[in-house]
Amino acid sequence: MRMGISGICLGVATTVVPRRRLQARGMIDRPSLYYCRMAHFAAQWGATLILFNPEHVRWSRNIVEAWSPADLRHPYGNWQKARQRLPDIIYENVFVHLAVQGYAHELRQQAAIRGIPLFNPGLPNKWRTSLWLSNSEVSHFIPPAVKMAHGIGSIRRIRKWGTAYLKPVGGYGGMGVTRIETLPKGQYRLATDRARSGNRWRRVVGESQLQTWLDTHDGHFMLQQGLPLLTLNGRKVDFRVVVQRGVEGQWHRVGIVPKIAAVDGVVTNLVAGGERLSLEQCLVLAAREGKSIPIEELTTAALQIAQVISRRYPMTGLLGYDMGITEDGGIWMIETNPKPARSLLTDEMRRQSALYSAGFSVYLARKATVRARA
Repeated sequence: MRMGISGICLGVATTVVPRRRLQARGMIDRPSLYYCRMAHFAAQWGATLILFNPEHVRWSRNIVEAWSPADLRHPYGNWQKARQRLPDIIYENVFVHLAVQGYAHELRQQAAIRGIPLFNPGLPNKWRTSLWLSNSEVSHFIPPAVKMAHGIGSIRRIRKWGTAYLKPVGGYGGMGVTRIETLPKGQYRLATDRARSGNRWRRVVGESQLQTWLDTHDGHFMLQQGLPLLTLNGRKVDFRVVVQRGVEGQWHRVGIVPKIAAVDGVVTNLVAGGERLSLEQCLVLAAREGKSIPIEELTTAALQIAQVISRRYPMTGLLGYDMGITEDGGIWMIETNPKPARSLLTDEMRRQSALYSAGFSVYLARKATVRARA
């Protein structure tokens, strides 16, 4: 049992545990490089990083079974599991599908009771986020959207827009997103890349059939206006823009990752048939077609939206946006991801992300200490 960590203790709540690895000096237990980097950067500010599963906290005793470097000076070496005191700050980093299922609910509840800052808790669902951002100073970046309701109003909206996207308000990974395109003679084309059944489908329906189908989708769905997104080689492109706050509490761009949909693709998610491009590849493809990618404008928009979100949700320190550029140069924020996948990022982007995650955790812990002493 190793108790009594001195200085700031940063806790990462995750189900990803260290695994056995072979190094030059033999077998060790070590987590992914991301967490080793976080521990390395945390140590530079005199902080210790621990990893723990939310189910392994004994709240009644204020202790947790957690992993930390066996030698705090060498976070890339062996890690060991021991009982630790509760951390001063918790970075909630459970997988998004587990968070949606409520896996971190007790963690959030108990942290609030004890006054432990919780870095990057979940944001409201897609509809609620879209609604309040549409009424903020960044409304010009937010595509028009309405919450699903029964009746002819939804079809009128689709006809007005020409193209609409039906989205689950709590969805992720492109699951259940359907594109609805208005065709001549009262017909509509529906397309889904990733249905609940696991199948990709396309169909053309009449207005009465569309109404019947829409009536099966209740308030757990929203309609968002379709945008004439930039295309490269005839395939639609959007951009994952990741921003984070650092040790001084300010927002920074971590990276921009272009994603290109499959031919006739509905979404650009990799699990739904999309592909990742490097920014360099994207710029070359765009130049060949006489198109440009406004990198600085994308960055500015992402940082402005982040400022608005963090004013309302101060513990937010990491955001991944799916940003769109229309053929006429307009910039839009299609969707906000409070738990963006690191797998999209380059190694250098992941290093920067680890630096900012550790830094912002230290920032929050220091602020909590100041408040406690006041």
